[in-house]
Amino acid sequence: MGRAAMILAALLAAVPAAAATRLDDSLSPRQRVQATTRWVYDGVGDWNADQRNALVADIRAMEFRLRTAAYVGKTAEIYLALPDHVSGLRAPTGMRVDWTTRGRFSPGSATPGTRSLVFRGKITEPVMSDYFDFRVFIDARTWERGIEFDPVFEIELVAP
Repeated sequence: MGRAAMILAALLAAVPAAAATRLDDSLSPRQRVQATTRWVYDGVGDWNADQRNALVADIRAMEFRLRTAAYVGKTAEIYLALPDHVSGLRAPTGMRVDWTTRGRFSPGSATPGTRSLVFRGKITEPVMSDYFDFRVFIDARTWERGIEFDPVFEIELVAP
């Protein structure tokens, strides 16, 4: 590695990454959701093994209320994040969660251990809320038992 490349690598290592802070969602209604899965495969046609083992479940009208008072007047990005480990799955690659919303936040998709941007802009209210409609896709080959997970929301301040 040349001297210029080493200096650049050292400078990049010294720059701190943007720190995400978990948002308090304790104002959200708490509920344990019982979702019924169904097979995606309808038995017709030439489907591959991934398609034949696909299950889907819909969860409607999950309300999230996020405490954003500390960020009012600031420009920020809010992410929905899924935990690395999902109880009931043998592998994190066995699940994907898609969602639509009914107002303020953006639709998106995430897999265990990842996050997806749901809001970017100026925070104008001490509590931001929206309803999420989730569609959970599961690979039946990785499913051990009832799946349990809690999505979390993280915020990062950004330059306006």
